[in-house]
Amino acid sequence: MAEGADAEEMGKGEIAGAAAGADGVSAAPQPVEPTWAFWIGNPQEESAGRGNTIHTFSTADEFRSLYKNILQPSKLGVGADLHCFKNKIEPKCEGPIRRNGGAWTISCGEGKSQPLWLDTILALIGGKFEYGNEICGAVLSVCGKQETIAIWIKDATNEAAQLSIGKQWKEFLEYKDSIEFIVHDSDATAVQCWSSTFPDDPLDVIYNKVPSHCSRVRFAAVCRSWCTAASRHPALPELPWLLLSPRDRDTTKRLYCPEDSKILRISLPSDFIGNWFVGCHGGGWVASFEPPPFRILNIFSSVEVALSEKQKGIVCPGRLGQIIIWKIIFSKPPTSSDCIIAAITDNHGIALCRVGCPNGGWTTKGHVSYTMELVDIAFCNGKLYGLTRDRWELVKFEIGADEDGAPVVTAVDRLVVTVEHQQPPSVWANRVDASYIFELHGKLATAVRSPWSPNLRPFFKVFELVDIDASEGMAHGTHKWTEVMSLGDFALFLGPNSSKAVHVSADRRGGVKRNHIYYSYHRRLAQKEVLLSTDLVFLTSSNADGDSVYYREDESLSGAVGGVHRIGAVGYYVRGSPNPPVWLLPLA
Repeated sequence: MAEGADAEEMGKGEIAGAAAGADGVSAAPQPVEPTWAFWIGNPQEESAGRGNTIHTFSTADEFRSLYKNILQPSKLGVGADLHCFKNKIEPKCEGPIRRNGGAWTISCGEGKSQPLWLDTILALIGGKFEYGNEICGAVLSVCGKQETIAIWIKDATNEAAQLSIGKQWKEFLEYKDSIEFIVHDSDATAVQCWSSTFPDDPLDVIYNKVPSHCSRVRFAAVCRSWCTAASRHPALPELPWLLLSPRDRDTTKRLYCPEDSKILRISLPSDFIGNWFVGCHGGGWVASFEPPPFRILNIFSSVEVALSEKQKGIVCPGRLGQIIIWKIIFSKPPTSSDCIIAAITDNHGIALCRVGCPNGGWTTKGHVSYTMELVDIAFCNGKLYGLTRDRWELVKFEIGADEDGAPVVTAVDRLVVTVEHQQPPSVWANRVDASYIFELHGKLATAVRSPWSPNLRPFFKVFELVDIDASEGMAHGTHKWTEVMSLGDFALFLGPNSSKAVHVSADRRGGVKRNHIYYSYHRRLAQKEVLLSTDLVFLTSSNADGDSVYYREDESLSGAVGGVHRIGAVGYYVRGSPNPPVWLLPLA
């Protein structure tokens, strides 16, 4: 925007207009309460040891002069930050503001922040916010082809103020896209400056302190010497991220990394906006079926798997309309022609499809007749297993092929499993809060969330399927669930649409721990539902679908609690969004 346009736009604002009288003659300076200050952080000046440049203003004339001559976003260099804060509040990374607060944030393309920034400042210094006393100020950050604007607030736990400020901000800007609230890192004050302990090879030390794969990729991209340092270290195995809203109309999807508590934004192709993601596979692959047709997309590269017309929808003879899919799993990467796709449908039956069989489409009824409600399915050693809602029985599906080569169920084996770990059968189904099956150490395993003992909140126990030897006096083909007391070097990531056991390297520096369970709660919280233990809001998002608040609850440490052994767990909950978050594995 040209400077003349800026002046014209600013003349529309109440603060700027107050500087002149009705007859055009300069009036007495109009005070701005409270006094404000601009802080300019320029990377070139900071490297030269000159730090921040500070400008204060207490009248509308002073603000107008500063903005017109010095502080326009178009005059900032890449990497610069421009803060407009209440005077005597410093925008530092340490201290009580950073420790207790958070920020509403919007992102826009290069050169598009100028009108949004001006309207934000005018609303702040004009006292337009109902909870203005909770606001510290605003910051504009120029990061190459992306620019962000954030409003910092003092107390991230004040949910009423937080939501009011976000809602009013969108109204003032007439902003139609989503905005998000991120809690400041409460551990910022505990991070020691690396430069205070630099050894002879500081880059290797820095690299080892970078917690996540995403951050290490950014490290390697800085310059040639940093890339060389990164190449000396083996790549860490990737850990899952949370796809926070698998079903909304946002143009951008948000991925939460539990390892470093960061949010990654991914832009979707325009024809995928509003799709419901019901399954995923390593490498960033996601599957959606609503709105039709059924599609498979790589959320990082935007590559889509080619499917035939028969593979784009599930049709059941005698039923009007297409079948609805609740969960999708893949036997192999969806780019493989041998990949079998299995789905739990709205009648809780199994539907199958093979990517490399375009003429076969989906099959819903095989060579056998079976009726069961499934709550989860998983591939283990190439075999497909299901968990029924009826007393959580375990079944194995034998898969063959029909005349078109499409996969089809040829037999359903109800496995004989002892129930020594379960509650009495009469109350078993009523006491289970959630249950998932997955592969662990090459064996089928299950994680069951239940109270397990009177007066305890539900928590997860893990069991692996073991064949019972004939010497134990059981019939051939009998199995038992043996409790897993420790996950060892692994962590479990559980959720209604994806579950996976992942090895956690000893080199990890982030928040994900070995021998821990990280789960996405299987339903959204009701408006009045309260988490009983300590919870933390790590993101609030506001968009056309409403407000969504995401919580991270650290439930327990490993060990015996109330006389019952348990593995430490961390739960992720959402209030407002129609669907719980989905675990997504960035790499295969």
